[in-house]
Amino acid sequence: MTEPTKPLSTEVPSSRIQALVRLLGDDDPKIVAVVWENLERIGVSCLPEVERAALDAEDSRVRAQSGRFLKEWSRREVFRRWVEFCRRPTLDLEDGAFLIAESEYPGCDTSSYRKQIDGYALVLKGRIATARNSDEAVRRISGLLFHELGFKGNTKDYYNPENSYLNRVLDLRRGLPITLSTVFLLTARRVGVPADGVGMPQHFLVKYRGARHEVFVDAFHSGALMSIKDCVRRLAEAQIDFREDHLLALTDREILARTLGNLLRVYHNADDTRRCGRVTAMLKLLQK
Repeated sequence: MTEPTKPLSTEVPSSRIQALVRLLGDDDPKIVAVVWENLERIGVSCLPEVERAALDAEDSRVRAQSGRFLKEWSRREVFRRWVEFCRRPTLDLEDGAFLIAESEYPGCDTSSYRKQIDGYALVLKGRIATARNSDEAVRRISGLLFHELGFKGNTKDYYNPENSYLNRVLDLRRGLPITLSTVFLLTARRVGVPADGVGMPQHFLVKYRGARHEVFVDAFHSGALMSIKDCVRRLAEAQIDFREDHLLALTDREILARTLGNLLRVYHNADDTRRCGRVTAMLKLLQK
């Protein structure tokens, strides 16, 4: 869908809505585009007819287009929630990550995914209680996520957009450094283990305060632990001069912005203008 169109001020007869829905099966894409615009202007009152057509229209093209219309309508509703979310004085990583997921998968049951992470925390509760220090607590979180559950970086299909959507990362247990780090952070928060996201150039890490110094967790590589020297070495290998701000903790807003930035690059490289537009709009609202 394009920018929201102005709704009609008068009630539209059901017979007109039915006629428009039937035209969704027209061979001419220009006619279909005009029909979409008219249905958008009619607003929520058109949805029952579109829903019926998506389920049992005789014309398969009408069924397909009606299904697409409903999905895009749902995405628009998610975008409205994103607008309200971005107006909050303090943003929550979990709420934002699931809204980003819903922007592409509007029908996903985010409550079930939250319960999934709750389940990780429940398993860890006893293990963390006996941890003697933060180093041991982090090792136990990593042990569950990366070794028992099998979360790891998607090295074979790194640029697949699914790697940036939290619901799909939880489904497939594959993702990018930032989304795998998000799973780690949300789990750690549930069990009271302090940790932060770090947006190092070309990589994303989790850091925590160890017994003697800061330690970095590489969620993309099965929770491998890194020191500051390891981070400096990795940057040097990428021919990037180290700066102290490379290892600063990011806010939840900054983590969400980086997640959207990754998606924008993927969709731009794929020439997916519709998704580029949506992600760009979401990113601009986040950065206001």
